[in-house]
Amino acid sequence: MYKTFTQNDLIRFLYNEMNSEESILLKDALLNDAELCATYHKLKSSMDLLDAERYSLTPSDFSLAKIKSYARGFSSKPSKYLSRIDLVLN
Repeated sequence: MYKTFTQNDLIRFLYNEMNSEESILLKDALLNDAELCATYHKLKSSMDLLDAERYSLTPSDFSLAKIKSYARGFSSKPSKYLSRIDLVLN
């Protein structure tokens, strides 16, 4: 029986989230389907780029300071309703 594999299946394969039977079927399909193989290589190269250290994304100090400043603008006070806390802008 021939199974059609999707991009989601390829991503599961790349992240080792398939069981061994599915992996074997996918490996066989990669050998016999050029379009599937091309899609696999595109996804693999994208994954490698995202994992590369030069592309690791971290917020700048300025962004962190703005977020903290915005968060300090809010304070919580006990509500007259037991299950809620009202947020009050300082």
